[in-house]
Amino acid sequence: MRRRISRAVAVTAAALAAGTLTALPAQAAEVRPAVGGAFTFAGHGYGHGIGMSQWGAQSRALGGQSYRTILDFYYPGTTVGTQPDRVLRVGLTAFANAAVAVYAPTAAQLTISASGQKVGPGQRLVVAPAGGGLSGAVDGGWNETWGGTVTVSGPDGVLLQKGDGTFARYDGTVRIVTGPRLTVVNDVPLETYLRGVVPAESPASFHPEALKAQSVAARSYAMSVLNPQAQTDICDTTACQVYRGAELRDRNGATTWTTPASTNAAIAATAGEIRSYGGKVAFTQFSSSNGGWTVAGSKPYLVAAEDRFSGPGAAAGGSVADWTATVPATAFDAGCAPGGRATTLVITDRDGRGDYGGRVTRANLVCTNGTVAVTGTKIRQLGGLRSDWFSIASAVRQRYDALGGAAALGPATSAELGTPNGLGSYQHFAGGSIYASAAGAHEVRGAIRAEWARLGWENGLGFPTTGDTRTPGGGGFFNHFQGGSIYWSPATGAHAVRGAIRAEWARTGWETGLGFPTTSDAPTPNGQGWFTHFQNGSIYWSPATGAHFTRGAIRDAWARLGWENGLGFPVTGDAALANGRGWFTRFQGGSIYWGPTTGAHAVRGAVYDAWAAQGWENGPLGMPTGDERWNGSTLTQTFQGGTLSFSSVTGKVSRG
Repeated sequence: MRRRISRAVAVTAAALAAGTLTALPAQAAEVRPAVGGAFTFAGHGYGHGIGMSQWGAQSRALGGQSYRTILDFYYPGTTVGTQPDRVLRVGLTAFANAAVAVYAPTAAQLTISASGQKVGPGQRLVVAPAGGGLSGAVDGGWNETWGGTVTVSGPDGVLLQKGDGTFARYDGTVRIVTGPRLTVVNDVPLETYLRGVVPAESPASFHPEALKAQSVAARSYAMSVLNPQAQTDICDTTACQVYRGAELRDRNGATTWTTPASTNAAIAATAGEIRSYGGKVAFTQFSSSNGGWTVAGSKPYLVAAEDRFSGPGAAAGGSVADWTATVPATAFDAGCAPGGRATTLVITDRDGRGDYGGRVTRANLVCTNGTVAVTGTKIRQLGGLRSDWFSIASAVRQRYDALGGAAALGPATSAELGTPNGLGSYQHFAGGSIYASAAGAHEVRGAIRAEWARLGWENGLGFPTTGDTRTPGGGGFFNHFQGGSIYWSPATGAHAVRGAIRAEWARTGWETGLGFPTTSDAPTPNGQGWFTHFQNGSIYWSPATGAHFTRGAIRDAWARLGWENGLGFPVTGDAALANGRGWFTRFQGGSIYWGPTTGAHAVRGAVYDAWAAQGWENGPLGMPTGDERWNGSTLTQTFQGGTLSFSSVTGKVSRG
């Protein structure tokens, strides 16, 4: 029966005075439960932060730095080198499908290497796997089969259609390799390839020196990742570096993007230039913004260093050094074990560089079915965040500020800490505590807080689901919790009410019905149920009867008979008799009836059955006027209209 929901309140001086502030075991981790079903992040940077910051390069260029000076900062220890133009094999991931649609981008025809067949303007060639090779078919024209590879070329490049109906044009040649999913490769000269990379990675409006720095970094990166043993040298997505080809067209064939003059000029101005280290091409990683600190990478020249040119407000027009995001907790469910739901993020370690203590390196994802160790990068991926340099808003601090800060709760007496069960966070203040969990962030103070502590904090009644609140009549305060409620008044103190007893109390009107609780719920002496006493009555619960209230003279009579050890547990609350004659409550072992002239008396057993057979209080006997009395082997009870006597010898009831 112990479902628990609680709400604690104690704003009055008397209530506050009754509570003490005992700190729980400290945890160094930043514990951030999802509040309102979401996490709120604030962060710096965009991307992994290793190597060159593109917005940092822009800021440096605007500050007068040359592209080589920019590269010297981001790749310290590297030197200027040269790379002759050569063909790159670029994997086109958007076309790795079961079939590829190929078009001539201009009036010039395409040529098929395997057979010399032509694809004219307006024709569509569909290439698909066929046995161990490939088939090619032109709508309304020729079809033929080839071996495992076919190359398509034309003087103005090749136009491919994507799955969404849009098109991309690629200079060089397009090679299609058979397999369960076709591999599509653009064989293109390095310098031509860069024309489709640099404007895809850096805005074409950037300063020329920033675009030159991007050109050298992109050229070096491409040459540093070559893999002669693979089908391709490099891919065309952010997993490598973005490559758009020579031109993009919409579904109607209208051009939506082409290589701009500014980036073409930067590529030409740095033609063949790379960065090298130890006789090899440098692995020149880069990202949009490092937020103010570069991140150490896998190479000696990829170092961690403060970068004031990439920090918040440094790069003119830069909007990625600072960011905020609110992410639903459900976005992190994918990081839980199957079937789990994310409830809390716990930041356990940072790299120590910059705001918040730096980038998140290690964390725990708390789920409904266990805790999973994750990295900051994993949190970034799950939440779709811009970087792994972030803080998660403290619901405790937000609640503290909303209440009025020190004016409401006084100064902090502890740091913000994680609860021992790992499901929330809390902070103690001179005037109370604030606990945050999936149920929200709420204050608990005074005598209500002391009672909650006595019951085991969040391990007893669960986390608070409300802050302390004055009762509607103004006579006290309450807090609701996940597992019950705690109510306080000056006359009664603070007591917990929960489960079915709480539900019955609510049904009777909360404190406006039975009054405030005068005890917390407790097991009955016989161990068969639970009870709570209130100012104007009691509520008793057992598995067999549920929860029912009893009050007034009926309750007094029941107490006189031994509570639940006499008539058993109540099976109804008190109910009015017809015509205002009185009230009654049924119990497991009988009933107690009360009238203004007769008082409260229990009727049970064979006498009860005989009285019922004569019409209860509406029959000739009327209401009971006395308790049952034994005289030897005979039990007699008086009623308004006579007596009923039970013989334990004969087992019969007679009327007198």
